[in-house]
Amino acid sequence: MHKNENIVEYRGIGAVRYVQNRRARNMSIRINQAGEVRVTVPGFVSWRRAEKFLFSKRDWVLSKLSAVKERDLREKVPVEGDIILVRGIPVKIELRKGENFAEEALWRILREEAHAYLPGRVKKLSADHGFNHTGVRIRKMKSRWGSCTHIKRINLNSWLMMLPDHLSDYVILHELVHTRYPNHGTEFWEALDEVTGGKSKELRKELRKRRIMSIYPENQFSSESD
Repeated sequence: MHKNENIVEYRGIGAVRYVQNRRARNMSIRINQAGEVRVTVPGFVSWRRAEKFLFSKRDWVLSKLSAVKERDLREKVPVEGDIILVRGIPVKIELRKGENFAEEALWRILREEAHAYLPGRVKKLSADHGFNHTGVRIRKMKSRWGSCTHIKRINLNSWLMMLPDHLSDYVILHELVHTRYPNHGTEFWEALDEVTGGKSKELRKELRKRRIMSIYPENQFSSESD
């Protein structure tokens, strides 16, 4: 733990991480999707005063935590110490300096893996099927697996690293086909079916069971790639 942090356990609330930020002008409370509570404390504010601030917002905090608990557990992001599968490889969620929540560490892990893997994979699939694109950009997206711009640049979600390779390939191919057919017309779907070996409908159905920001594949639904 850093010396400018203080973690306190409260009955009914659980662990609260107080983080001193000398640049902050006001105290604030943040609760992420995993139900982790973080209180930002300006440098001129004491820990005791920060705790009083938390207690003054107790009803609000409890309501937010209740909402988190009501969600299906399958939709929650992991917490620090959890093991996730990144391209099938077990990876432990560990916070680095400057990270306050497991969610931040998770996206950092996926971003690093995505930068190492996806550009080369796009290049390989492009060469195999005769596509031309102007570049690959790795992004953090919470509603799309990928997209293709009017200049034929491919945008890919780093969350693809949570998918098995055959599904991430499907997303890549989906976007590469868009370099020829910008919309989802008949020609687009015929071309996608051709490059996926006649399995486009099967792969599309499987992808729909996955959800961005969720580490469990069962009983989940997602938006389409564009």
